[in-house]
Amino acid sequence: MRYVAPELVEKLKRTFPEAIESVEEFRGEVTVTVKKEFLLEFMRFLKVDKDFQMDMLVDVTAVDYPENEPRFVVVYHLRSLSKRHNLRVKCWAEGEEVPSVVDIWKTAEWTEREVYEMFGVRFTGRKLRKLLLPQKYPYFPLRKDFPLEGYEEPCEVWDWE
Repeated sequence: MRYVAPELVEKLKRTFPEAIESVEEFRGEVTVTVKKEFLLEFMRFLKVDKDFQMDMLVDVTAVDYPENEPRFVVVYHLRSLSKRHNLRVKCWAEGEEVPSVVDIWKTAEWTEREVYEMFGVRFTGRKLRKLLLPQKYPYFPLRKDFPLEGYEEPCEVWDWE
């Protein structure tokens, strides 16, 4: 499956001139970085616009850049099954939070929870519960400052609700 065509990238630039921070293409893969305040509008457009029809949220993940401010970038992998193209959207998590896209794609329910659990990035507009770790576990294992040997915790942290 290919990524969106250059003319569709130009359409995004014309439609959202203030929202797009950058567009990168590497080995045919297109990545659009969007400002946080425009994320929901941008994502809704991608889902409903007849040229994009990004009807599938394949994955949501994050990348930790401890030396940067903001520290985390949230990465959305989108696919259109009818148009047979992909697009990667990035958004810097200022204040370690971004708006939730659960209202646009229900699959974000699980993937946003996983990003919260592993990186500590919060998604506004929804309640977050951990998926794999105990609810009281205070650390985020995929942050780059998390020690490889982990932390020893007293038993009360391991609540397994």
